[in-house]
Amino acid sequence: MVTGGAPFEPDLLRPDLPVPLPPPSWGSVALSRGLTMLREPAFARARRVTLWLATAAVALVALGQFVVAGAFREAFTVGGVVLAVYTTLRAMVLVADERRQYAFEPVWLAERSESLRDGVFEVMRLAVDKQVCDLTNPDDVRELRRFDEDARVRLDFVYPVACWERVYRRLGDLEFQHSLRPGAAAQVRFPQARYGLQPSGRRTYWLLGAPVVISVAAPAGHGAARAGTGSTDRPGAAHPDGARRPGRS
Repeated sequence: MVTGGAPFEPDLLRPDLPVPLPPPSWGSVALSRGLTMLREPAFARARRVTLWLATAAVALVALGQFVVAGAFREAFTVGGVVLAVYTTLRAMVLVADERRQYAFEPVWLAERSESLRDGVFEVMRLAVDKQVCDLTNPDDVRELRRFDEDARVRLDFVYPVACWERVYRRLGDLEFQHSLRPGAAAQVRFPQARYGLQPSGRRTYWLLGAPVVISVAAPAGHGAARAGTGSTDRPGAAHPDGARRPGRS
């Protein structure tokens, strides 16, 4: 798995993952990191710093040539020229790094999205039209069939570390699979989920999508693979209601 300069735990799944920098080649580490000081993809801030450095270089040269006299004149001029050279190199490296970042981010987001789609989260609570369903009880799951497929579902689930998220879906967007041992806590997967970038470009948000696959305990002595309330027979189901803005679900 690709990782970069930002702190990142490969197995961690959450909405606000830090976006790493692309792994630098061995020969470019000192040049790139030494000139830009970047530890995360904060290119807008880095460009502002570069502009201030360029302004300071011009000011030092101007002071040395037209204001400062005597022994300090040469020091101001030389200092301004050195700063101008550094700023020029920094600007060139920033442009190259930003291009590499734009090429790296779609690949990294695709890898993270694949891990998110494979991720399994423990269900805290599921409620249909404000009626809480005990997902450890196969009879309660079976009772969900009496609700309309457009009924509003509230789903709370846990993601590492010790955080939780709430999403809203239609009942018809849920697929139940009787695959767990009796009494086990229900688990949820989002096979169409993906990550996107927040406007800052430094952290992610997720879009969990539909269908929502919920694994529940199998009834005693019953080999059914699902409870029959899923959306596989409705491939044209509408987008779920209650979708949240980027940064949410």
